[in-house]
Amino acid sequence: MSANPLDTPNGQTPLLRQFLDHFHIVRTGDPAKDVANVARAFARLPYENLTKIVRHAEVGRPTYRLPQNVLDEHIAWGAGGTCFSLTATLLHLVRALGVEAEPILADRPYGLDTHAALVVWIDGMPHLVDPGYLITDPLPLIQEPQFRQTSFNELILAPTDGERLSLSTVSHGRTVHRLSFKTAPAETAEFMRAWDASFDWDMMHYPVLTRVDGNVQRYLQDRRLQSRSREKLSKREIPLEELSKSIQSEFGLSPVIVDRALRILHARGDIHG
Repeated sequence: MSANPLDTPNGQTPLLRQFLDHFHIVRTGDPAKDVANVARAFARLPYENLTKIVRHAEVGRPTYRLPQNVLDEHIAWGAGGTCFSLTATLLHLVRALGVEAEPILADRPYGLDTHAALVVWIDGMPHLVDPGYLITDPLPLIQEPQFRQTSFNELILAPTDGERLSLSTVSHGRTVHRLSFKTAPAETAEFMRAWDASFDWDMMHYPVLTRVDGNVQRYLQDRRLQSRSREKLSKREIPLEELSKSIQSEFGLSPVIVDRALRILHARGDIHG
């Protein structure tokens, strides 16, 4: 596999076959259904920055995890990645299905180009796919508001100026603007600049993990754990001595990667009791 994580694969690849086999996915021949089936399985990979912290500490820059790394480490350790490595991996898989796809970037309230997703073309029309927000069935990019129910919240997607798409979430009666997608595909250099900049974010100094399990979303930032369902929202602080085991049990990661990342953070003085 190429060392450029955004390179277009040449037809069906060993990575796609490995992914389909691992998640027991049978191709239907319908592009929309095949993309949705792959994206639903892909949404089972956790968002986590522990692999990023480890690789950055051990390898330095450039330190991009390639799609094969992401899948191998998920199978071995239950790992996932952050939005750039996850987007690059899903991009490879969708293109290997024979579907046209490009990465896009999004702006969050706290920073430009701080999220990534895909635009895929189904029957010549652009659609949004973002497993991180459980947009797994390709969503047509049309100039009117759309609403999607997930297992634990509601999504509102609304065009803003013909070139952007605003995403808000609704949960427990509260609507929160999350980000604004740029619907034009990102050039490779633009995407890689955003990816490189992410290694200087504050989140490189503490654990950040998100996982959806059934109808419950779990989110950990530093030692603050939040669990959200349609019926309930709970928060608690995890004692430092319980952090490793809590990450393992709540997010399904192996101690191989959890303990390695926590040792790095501890040695740098980023986490302490």
